[in-house]
Amino acid sequence: MSFYLLLSLFVTQVLAIWPVPSKMATGEGVLFVDRTVKFIYNGATQVAFPPPDQTPFEQDLNLFASQQGDYGHHNTSTQRVISTAIQSTTQTLFEQNFVPWKFHPRHSDFEPATNASRAYIKTVYLEQTDADPANVMKPLAGDVDESYSISIATNGQATITAASSIGIAHGLTTFTQLFYKHSSGGVYTPYAPVNITDAPKFQHRGLNMDVSRVWYAPADIIRMIDALAYNKFNRLHLHITDAQSWPIEIPALPMLAEKGSYREGLTYSPQTMAYIQDYGASRGVEVILEIDMPGHTSSIAYSYPELIAAFNEKDWSAYAAEPPSGTLKLNSSAVTEFLDTLFEDLLPRVLPYSSYFHTGGDEVNVNAYNLDDTVRSNDTAILQPLMQAFVDRVHAKVRAAGLTPIAWEEMLLTWNLTLGSDVVIQTWQSDEAVTQTVSKGHKALVGNYNYWYLDCGHGQWLDFYPDVSQAYYPYYDYCAPLHNWRMMYAYDPLEGVPANLTHLVLGGEVHIWSEQTDPVNVDRQVWPRACAAAEVLWSGAKDEYGQNRSQITASPRLSEMRERLVARGIGAEPIQMPFCTQNGTQPGRVGQLVATMADTRSDTSSNHSSILIGLGGILLLFLARHLFARVQEERRIRSLGAHAKTINSWVPFGLGFVARTVRDQYRHDLLEGWYTTFADRSAVHPFTREIRTVGTRLVLTADEENIKAILATQFHDYGKGAQFNAEWHDFLGDSIFTTDGEKWHASRQLIRPQFIKDRVSDLAVFEKHLQVLLPMLGGSKDGQTVDAMDLFFKFTLDASTAFLLGHSVNSLENPQDRFSDAFATVQSVQSIIARVGPLNRFVPRKAFYESLNIMEQFIQPFIEQTLQLTPEELEKKSKSDEGYNFLYALASFTRDRTVLRDQLTAVLLAGRDTTACTLSWLFSEISRRPDIVAKLRREIEEHVGMNNKPTYTHLKNMRYLTHVINETLRLYPIVPFNVRVSLKDTTLPRGGGPDGTQPIGIPANTPVGYSTLFLQRREDIYPPASENSPHHLSFEPDRWDGWSPKMWTYIPFNGGPRICIGQQFALTEVAYTVVRILQTYSRVECKMAERPKMKIDIVVQPAEPVHLAFHRA
Repeated sequence: MSFYLLLSLFVTQVLAIWPVPSKMATGEGVLFVDRTVKFIYNGATQVAFPPPDQTPFEQDLNLFASQQGDYGHHNTSTQRVISTAIQSTTQTLFEQNFVPWKFHPRHSDFEPATNASRAYIKTVYLEQTDADPANVMKPLAGDVDESYSISIATNGQATITAASSIGIAHGLTTFTQLFYKHSSGGVYTPYAPVNITDAPKFQHRGLNMDVSRVWYAPADIIRMIDALAYNKFNRLHLHITDAQSWPIEIPALPMLAEKGSYREGLTYSPQTMAYIQDYGASRGVEVILEIDMPGHTSSIAYSYPELIAAFNEKDWSAYAAEPPSGTLKLNSSAVTEFLDTLFEDLLPRVLPYSSYFHTGGDEVNVNAYNLDDTVRSNDTAILQPLMQAFVDRVHAKVRAAGLTPIAWEEMLLTWNLTLGSDVVIQTWQSDEAVTQTVSKGHKALVGNYNYWYLDCGHGQWLDFYPDVSQAYYPYYDYCAPLHNWRMMYAYDPLEGVPANLTHLVLGGEVHIWSEQTDPVNVDRQVWPRACAAAEVLWSGAKDEYGQNRSQITASPRLSEMRERLVARGIGAEPIQMPFCTQNGTQPGRVGQLVATMADTRSDTSSNHSSILIGLGGILLLFLARHLFARVQEERRIRSLGAHAKTINSWVPFGLGFVARTVRDQYRHDLLEGWYTTFADRSAVHPFTREIRTVGTRLVLTADEENIKAILATQFHDYGKGAQFNAEWHDFLGDSIFTTDGEKWHASRQLIRPQFIKDRVSDLAVFEKHLQVLLPMLGGSKDGQTVDAMDLFFKFTLDASTAFLLGHSVNSLENPQDRFSDAFATVQSVQSIIARVGPLNRFVPRKAFYESLNIMEQFIQPFIEQTLQLTPEELEKKSKSDEGYNFLYALASFTRDRTVLRDQLTAVLLAGRDTTACTLSWLFSEISRRPDIVAKLRREIEEHVGMNNKPTYTHLKNMRYLTHVINETLRLYPIVPFNVRVSLKDTTLPRGGGPDGTQPIGIPANTPVGYSTLFLQRREDIYPPASENSPHHLSFEPDRWDGWSPKMWTYIPFNGGPRICIGQQFALTEVAYTVVRILQTYSRVECKMAERPKMKIDIVVQPAEPVHLAFHRA
């Protein structure tokens, strides 16, 4: 029997309700329904015959206008909602249904027999238990109870019960998804009896559709409303004006659309808008309009140029997020009069159909106000009060019209405006923005662009934008990567939101912007990926057990939903081809097949002796379990994506790769090992490989898109993992570097305040220990050779322990310091433990634990002394510059000794090694380049002088010093190799398949290693070497004058939510130290024959002493 025939035995029809209901129980009985079915609403029979032909939009609009007047008025009621829902139901059942052949084995007899007697549903009872609220057609979030229940008995009795007419409509939508078209005629459900109880998780479930950058015919918007209603969305947010065009007609300001639209006819009249809003309201979809302001308003300049600053500037990127530039003037009485006229015309026409009005507020570029003749400044201290007044006036107008304002997050979080408590904040940039919004007491709408932007990853719509004009291949797609339905489905709107504030998250919106979308492709751009967001918003991101919803079980349901959308005239993209859906995609089938084979094999051993039977059974069980696990893993990989190319190992079980890694570690050749790993560059995306070591699959990558996914766009899919925590726990405990989820978030929140600007810019903590270091660099006589690296490590240890504990180890003055040696030993052994994977149990650890004990003996007394202080004393000390230290600040938040020890050790590791290594590499490089030293000293003389201590502002203004530090970190990123573990089944965007273009399947608990060191030294990310473009491996700070790295190809401090929290502290320490050294010494002489190799433990440092001679100025 063939493999696929075996698989087909397990294929069964999946009940594919989308979004998945809260509770659902079904059977296997068959019921039919035909056009004679009656719908009885609260005892009254409803007429439900759909029109025989689709009425053209223009005729519908003319009829609407003749009935409702020029602009239309409120034309919705409970009865209209019910009638519309019944009409949609009958049309879907009998005219827009489909035969589900794609979801059954080919040529199988999956339909009910045509010669069998048929049981019919003759009546559907619609029971509304409560009267609708007055605003049922334009509710504020939470005003309408949308819950419903469905009961269908085996005898055909069907009842839908709900508290509101909208709930009845949702119930009828679900009812249609129970039925299929029979290939010989008729409509049936194979699931009787049915009992469903359902209610939405979130009250605001929307799509933001940009109808400004591209004009969509009203029929396109109507079709979108139908699809939204079928997915139980209840909001359509129309982003109706922007920089590129003004398509909405304002009778009081006729020139706006006449000149601001793309051409005559590409506008929305008041009648058209009223019809669209009324159409949505009768289907439970509230249409919300947005006039974005004060930015994104340059289309106003075509009719009222005096209102716009920085219109269509040639260097548009200096003044706007995208061309053409232009923003409403911020302190103009003419703008005030214009907005008064606009709102007095528009808002009364919005009110009958919506309770909200969106006032925009995103991406305001302060530089535009340098060209605003009413302001002439880009200083936020000047602009912020003016912006506050501007927004206050706008929101007052919205409230006066009886509407609730919505604004983009920047108004609250970037401009730090004081907004009314009624203002709903729409977030889009990060999960942290949601948390910050609700923490300020505002209601929030979510829609993180990393997950819910539907237009991302479809090319670069600005053909030769400066950042990508030289990137001929691989091309940098706008807003990349494309967010497939799995990414949409993985987004949790409540991620990181404190439990006591989740009620402020009203819901969210998925976004379709129109830079690369138009009426031709809008359906397939939106659907069925938006369905994934619909289920998250209706059903929640977690299942009833609190686990992330399974994408594997969602896939066949979404495939069926796609077919239903297509049957309803929506050009939705496919999820899977029929070959896949016909052969089944449910979990467990391969495992069942393997188990069956194992049972068959075990029967063949019945004639052996009892001992052999026992041993053979154990061996067979082991092999079967191993085979089962491998097959299961392989199935998961294939269901998620593909394999990356395999790394060859000359010893079985990947032990050759492990041996090579250990050898390279001791030889200081780890980078060369990575060059060997990625020697084959034949694939389109060649910088991801995988290997299986002692049964564990390991993926290695130096691909910037994969690293971006790990660190940012799929951040919640990857973490340190339990194994990493276990391997590092003796050293770093449950610190910020070893934890995930809430523990990591708590650690970051605990540590973050200690690295605010005021602390970072406090340079006295460095100066005290520099006074010890500076004379030592010169040696006992001027120009004596010293080991600069040894001195830098001692200096940073002294400065770090003083900053952390308020007491320095003073290793510069005490060369025999035990703590310093112990710290180095622990790091070295820990690095080996982390790199040998499953074999780390064999790493000797005697010296490791002895050294840990020395560290504990040093740190613990300071913790005990600190905990003897009262909370009041700690608060006083933590607020005092003189008495401040890191431990005091931590102890103000927690008295847990273990937490204090873990976080101190973690920050000490980062604080000492990052700076010491960077200084060692920097001076190693510039000691070979007197021209760089001279140029640095000239810049120091210009900005600081040779006798003054630099300030924080001095350091930030020293451009060439910044270039030198950047160049050092480019070639020697602080943490050269890192690892994450997949926390759930997920993917990497590319590197899979023979050519490396497919996603890589990453089942849960797969370790993924990545290298910033290799990434930043990849030749392909730099321009070809030439007279004006230095070689990618040469140390040339001047390259930064005319070059900037592509996104995610320069990440010395990592990126995403886990970006190094002490980055600015480390950069400030390095910059300050370099300036003070070069103020003291005019020349740095290299005393090394060759550049040192790279010793890579946790950080990358020179493998040999850095012998330099410093000559006094």
